[in-house]
Amino acid sequence: MHCDVESHSATILPFARRPGWHGVGLTVHERIQAMRWSDAARSHGVRMVQFHEPEPGDDPMVGAFLLVYRGEELWAAWGIARRTGGYEVWRPSSGATVGLFDSMGRALAAILEVG
Repeated sequence: MHCDVESHSATILPFARRPGWHGVGLTVHERIQAMRWSDAARSHGVRMVQFHEPEPGDDPMVGAFLLVYRGEELWAAWGIARRTGGYEVWRPSSGATVGLFDSMGRALAAILEVG
């Protein structure tokens, strides 16, 4: 059996990552961890956790973050942003940073510790 194979050239198209967005998203593990924490923290007044992922046109320096809402408050009580070297916990109402933590779990725990 003889098979004729023609030689063809191919054009390789690179799929470039969006600049400044590599590694800034929250992982599935981090999201699940935050949702489980939210359920456990209901007795501390936590109502909901909302996630924000960067979209085209967003400032690439902002990255991914989550907001924690308490009770019937319309404004988020806490925010956690993924940063180089850890997770920054801040108060959205004032913009004050509470601290930088080395894991999502420690950042979430800090919210309950600070109150």
